[in-house]
Amino acid sequence: MQSMSQYMPAICRTGIKLCSAGFILFSSHLYADISPLSQSQLLSPTDEYVYSANQGAHNLSAYRINQENGELIQLTGSPYKTGEFPVSVKVSPDRRFVYVTNQGSDTISGFEVDSITGQLTSITGSPFAAGHFPDAVIISPNGRFAYVTNEDDNIVRIFEVNQQSGALKLTAMTAETGKHPISIMISPNGRFAYVSNFDDNSVSSYRLDQTSGALIATGIPAKTDANPIYTTVTPNNDFLYVSNYGDVTVSAFHINPDSGALTEVVGSPFESGVRPYSVTVDATGQFVYVANWGSHDVSAFTRDVTTGVLTKVKGSPYVSDWFPYAVVTSKHSEYVYVANNGSDNISAYKINQQNGALTPQKTKAFKADLGPYALAIGKFEY
Repeated sequence: MQSMSQYMPAICRTGIKLCSAGFILFSSHLYADISPLSQSQLLSPTDEYVYSANQGAHNLSAYRINQENGELIQLTGSPYKTGEFPVSVKVSPDRRFVYVTNQGSDTISGFEVDSITGQLTSITGSPFAAGHFPDAVIISPNGRFAYVTNEDDNIVRIFEVNQQSGALKLTAMTAETGKHPISIMISPNGRFAYVSNFDDNSVSSYRLDQTSGALIATGIPAKTDANPIYTTVTPNNDFLYVSNYGDVTVSAFHINPDSGALTEVVGSPFESGVRPYSVTVDATGQFVYVANWGSHDVSAFTRDVTTGVLTKVKGSPYVSDWFPYAVVTSKHSEYVYVANNGSDNISAYKINQQNGALTPQKTKAFKADLGPYALAIGKFEY
């Protein structure tokens, strides 16, 4: 058998070409049972959902969160078929639609969420053409536009969203990026967007025109450590955090509230684990979590809400399973979920609200399909 290092990606596109054979290597891991949600179990309007884009299985898993213990309950009909090699998943701001970028088939799959059962159905016209090697997808906070990074073309493509049907329509607008853009993140207030440039070791900044959807570059990209890959913005729009896959660090930047320009935080970059991949801030803005692909763990930090400085939580890092790619927190800020790409499962932790420490919620991770790569959280608020 060849070594896992031959299959694991250095960047997302490499994962398509090399990673798929590696997904079968860890099939001996133990999993917690996830029983499909019965149709008779009507969902609460405040239920939260976890969506997992499974790169190796070419599908999307959907789960409801048990708010009492963090358990993931798989929805009836899950997993749902996507295109080839899905690598990003996002939920629309109104929680009615879910979008998945399919890097292997150059498309975006769109799904509508049933407000009673939580089940997904394909949006008419899906999948939508997305350009060459689409990576991340995100929806503007006003729900009117979708943005997709294209790794080989060094651009962001911009789509109009039909807010009734969820269908995507490609516009003539694009935004130039640095070399090999991976993630795109929009500030919660909808004013600014940020793109990580993997090969340029930088983050590009844009002002978002909320009427036309255009992205207007705001200046020289901010420098990071090697190979910035995923980003997150704090709930109050003040700070941006970037995981640097080529180093063992997370870069931190203050966001100028008028221009969107980035200024590096004193002490940045902050040490994380090996090959940090995904980074997220909890809904309270107090804690930052990083999935470390190379060290198979999750780093936890407390965050100074004034300065943006990160301080490691005592006991961090926390063991995950093999090759964690994505990390997300629930909207209630109680749970953290981590997609373990190499072991085909999702780890769950409970957040200590006093200090940000994590407590595993199961001795066995929740089973996903082959190669879970990206996660998203959705919550109904009808």
